[in-house]
Amino acid sequence: MGTILVADDEKTCRDSIQKVLEREGHKVQTAESVDGALEALRLNHFDLVVCDYRMPGKTGIDLLIELRGKRSSVPVLMISAYADALVEAAILELGAVDVLKKPIRRRQLIEETAKVVGG
Repeated sequence: MGTILVADDEKTCRDSIQKVLEREGHKVQTAESVDGALEALRLNHFDLVVCDYRMPGKTGIDLLIELRGKRSSVPVLMISAYADALVEAAILELGAVDVLKKPIRRRQLIEETAKVVGG
């Protein structure tokens, strides 16, 4: 199983994703902002980052840009209730493995996570 970072400013969404992934056997750490996620990534190794696109301050795109600038190859699965087709295309072009629409279906989250880290 993998070690996964979940970054979302909405506590209920963050906790829900954490619970689903932990039930699948993954180790999960959470962050409530892009800056918090970047700090966690600086201190720890993760097999996957599940990141909300729209958060106060920096966005999920900012996270992708920072990671790619540091030549990090950690896979990022973006989640969003707001991303339109152009934003989704930009997210994928920056290297995200996929974009999941909120509300996220449990089965979809499990399947997308398994594609990246197994499980």
